[in-house]
Amino acid sequence: MNLNINFNRHIRKLIVGIAAFLLSLNAFSQNDTVYTVTGDRIVGEIISMKLGVLTFDTDYADKEFQIEWLEVEGLVSSRFFVFYTLDGRRLIGNIKYVEGSERIVRVHTFSASISVSLYEIVEIKPVESKFKDRIKVLLDAGYSFTKSNSTHQLSISANANYQTEKWLWEADYNKVGTYQEQIDASTRTSGGSNFNYFLKGKMFVFAGMEFLSNSEQKLDLRRTAKTGIGYYIFRTNRWYLGTGAGIARSFEKFGGDAPVSDRNFEGMGVIDLNAYDIGDLNLKAKFNLYPGLTAKGIRVNSEFSMKYDLPLEFYVKLSFIHDFDSDPAIDVSKSDFVFQTSIGWEWD
Repeated sequence: MNLNINFNRHIRKLIVGIAAFLLSLNAFSQNDTVYTVTGDRIVGEIISMKLGVLTFDTDYADKEFQIEWLEVEGLVSSRFFVFYTLDGRRLIGNIKYVEGSERIVRVHTFSASISVSLYEIVEIKPVESKFKDRIKVLLDAGYSFTKSNSTHQLSISANANYQTEKWLWEADYNKVGTYQEQIDASTRTSGGSNFNYFLKGKMFVFAGMEFLSNSEQKLDLRRTAKTGIGYYIFRTNRWYLGTGAGIARSFEKFGGDAPVSDRNFEGMGVIDLNAYDIGDLNLKAKFNLYPGLTAKGIRVNSEFSMKYDLPLEFYVKLSFIHDFDSDPAIDVSKSDFVFQTSIGWEWD
């Protein structure tokens, strides 16, 4: 009898201990503090800061809420984060607000205590970020129909990227098709995958593969493998401008009455612009230049897009894509372009 009583007491003590441990874990996770420029002090959990917005979670709110980064005066957290700065540094440590200063914090790394202005910090990520916190997916589609000539136009695109402290992987797919009765369909399909590895400072190396098929130019397939080195000229909370140079190996297969295939080595130059803190508006522009090395001619791929965020993670997007080849292997148009309007959904 006494053995049963003692056993039950031990079980109750164990349950109480586990409950206390879980409560302490919850209290620890909700131990970050945000100071705002209006004098408010908010206690909760820092989720991340990117694209000029701090995402924060509290016990008293049903869901995470967001604060404009310029509205944040200071942060305090004993947890470890990765802090990305304007000058390309990646600081790993916890953070403490220097009260009485204007947006100055101290990042305590493993080896030093570093004073940093919040104006210099462009991104914050928890060290313990899980897979779902690192991946971003965008899906969008557009459709139009013209009754007079029974013309259907359909566009589908998808983009996914996954980023850690040291590297970034990105993949995209885009297809546009025009279909009309008794006329051959006109289609353009493109996509690819790219991998960036971040070096010290603002430099990174990249490698990737892209493909394109375009019935307008009788291009059954163009496959391009590329590698090179890049550099962020600017990288702030509001926008970044990157550039790069490298080498590419292309394979082309043209259809038509006399099919032709070709392989070439090409140089490569890249300019990449992204402006993401214009209210709910996001602007992107990218230019890829491929001068021939083993054959004459030059290719230029350019893309411009404008995305406007809607409630519930939906968005509308306008995009313009242009392809130019100064010396195509067969007698076809040297250039082609696509203009798309679509509505999409983002998982971030």
